Amino acid sequence: MLSGVCVARGGRNVVHDVGLEILPGQMTVLIGPNGCGKSTLLKTVSRLLAPASGEVRIGGRPLAGLSGREAARQMALLPQSPILPEGLRVRDLVALGRHPHRSLLRAWSPADDAAIERAMRETATLDLADRPAEALSGGQRQRCWIAMALAQETGILMLDEPTTYLDLSVQMEVMAILARRAAAGATVLVVLHELNLAAAFADRIVMMRAGRIMADGRPEEVMNAANLAAIFGLRADVIADPVTGRPVCLPREAGGAQQGVVPA
Repeated sequence: MLSGVCVARGGRNVVHDVGLEILPGQMTVLIGPNGCGKSTLLKTVSRLLAPASGEVRIGGRPLAGLSGREAARQMALLPQSPILPEGLRVRDLVALGRHPHRSLLRAWSPADDAAIERAMRETATLDLADRPAEALSGGQRQRCWIAMALAQETGILMLDEPTTYLDLSVQMEVMAILARRAAAGATVLVVLHELNLAAAFADRIVMMRAGRIMADGRPEEVMNAANLAAIFGLRADVIADPVTGRPVCLPREAGGAQQGVVPA
């Protein structure tokens, strides 16, 4: 739960008075033009940034009052372009997700092994377990990063542009994994650039511009021509997918973003 959150970067506010309740059992996708504050907002929810004002609460508790280990047991973050340590096998990479559950008094356990196997099975990476992680393709590596986040076994999963630079088929695989996790009851928060990917998989879309939330609702409620013009400066037709009924954006041309936003 975010309440009145403002975030400052470089001496100026880049996120303004954001209130947002992120619900379990849903995939919530943040979209907006470059520099709109969506990644900054995600970093604030995940404790990488502290709000200049307002509050973030997790499970009814102020996020600022949680220790780093407590927070990591409740939420997992996959940032943009994570740095891969050298010399790791895939299984060792996924095993890093168990770090928040370990301590000097808690040795490695069968529960850790089981969590790793579940995560790798869910992401179809078991057959990669003994391969060097640095030798994988971009799509394979991204599935392994997601497996690491799943192995953390948190109720909240946050990902910043997890589909960037991936082939379309791999993008679909990644989003399907996240959708299944949300359907199983997790709280999933994702930053995306791809409008149609967001519309195809999100339960809820939050549109941002200039550090503010401009539209918030189900894809069919907020993915419309007026919002795309106002927020992205994009002329587009929006039609219903003939199979799923979800909205599909058909870009026509770019133009200047308008001042107003017309909700669905």
